[in-house]
Amino acid sequence: MPLFDPGPKARREDLYDRERELETLINAVEKCEPLILLLGPRRCGKTSLLQVALNECRVPNIVLDCRVFEERIHIRYADLMKVLEKKLNEFAKPFNRVLEFLRRVRGIRILGSGIEFETYSVRNVSLTEIFEALSRWAEDEGRCLVIAFDEAQELSKLRGATILPTIAYAYDYLRNLSFVFTGSMMGLLYRFLKLDDPRSPLYGRGFVEVRLAPFPREQAVDFLIKGFREHGVEPPIEVLEYAVDRLDGVPGWLTLFGYTALNRGRIDREIVDEVLEIASGMVLEELKHFLEPRYQAAKRYLAILRAVAQGFDTWSKIKKFLEVEEGSKVSDSDLYLLLKNLLDASILRKEDNEYRIADPVLAYAILRKTIRLDKELS
Repeated sequence: MPLFDPGPKARREDLYDRERELETLINAVEKCEPLILLLGPRRCGKTSLLQVALNECRVPNIVLDCRVFEERIHIRYADLMKVLEKKLNEFAKPFNRVLEFLRRVRGIRILGSGIEFETYSVRNVSLTEIFEALSRWAEDEGRCLVIAFDEAQELSKLRGATILPTIAYAYDYLRNLSFVFTGSMMGLLYRFLKLDDPRSPLYGRGFVEVRLAPFPREQAVDFLIKGFREHGVEPPIEVLEYAVDRLDGVPGWLTLFGYTALNRGRIDREIVDEVLEIASGMVLEELKHFLEPRYQAAKRYLAILRAVAQGFDTWSKIKKFLEVEEGSKVSDSDLYLLLKNLLDASILRKEDNEYRIADPVLAYAILRKTIRLDKELS
């Protein structure tokens, strides 16, 4: 079930209508652009697009899935290096000559057909030296090596070390490496990379940006029609329109609906509602991960989201709602920071001075299920 396959796609023919974005990404990878940003809300197909591009370009690649850090409040350098060690061992299986280059890196031992870091300390295993070794291997092979950080905004939790100077050094001197950072919390990713901060090592560096968005309504309905027709099923249009009303044009939610309907052997509104319940539980868990490091302000964030979900969608309305909720004045500076963090996390979006919850599934969950979240965060 290509379109309704819940896993990431790997072939162009299994993607739906991402030709322009795919060509931009492929062109950047083929040119070995030093810095590529792949941005878009969750479940809009960033991982699929990246995999298809890497497969079509046939470039060696190391992809670090930073979602493994999602439930962490903080990340240590050792945590990142453990993930990298595992990925380097996976990479060395098809490209075992890379071990000849990695064996020269201080703090790395060669064990048969793999490697082991002697320690995960920043003083003993240098990320810069690892990237230098990988670049020498890629140059010797006459190839570009892509190093991708999927959901890279999670690296903003890194404490006691920073990777930005290393990325800037690689940008300037390791021309056989191309770094891809994907992010669903776009503002947080930009905040982490500090591309517009004159004090940042990456300030002034050029980059390629590829953005994905949910499908417009007409395309969302067409996606569902084509997905069902792949299985010889002619779906009722009124149910598809209801699904798009409830789930919007988010490819991941539409895919979950199609996958569930095919498995149940029926296409009706009850399936849409069932998927909405499943999806709302998932987004609340993700919201919880966002709020946990910000536990002191968690109740304020939830109050703002309840306000917006109920239609209090301007600055003044949100402020008044929050003040009634708390029974005290709320400063403009506090509200500005709270709203900025929600916008940077792509939880809210702003259009014409009005705030909206970016994912309608989250809006549904906020209105019906945040009492449980309140208790968990208390």
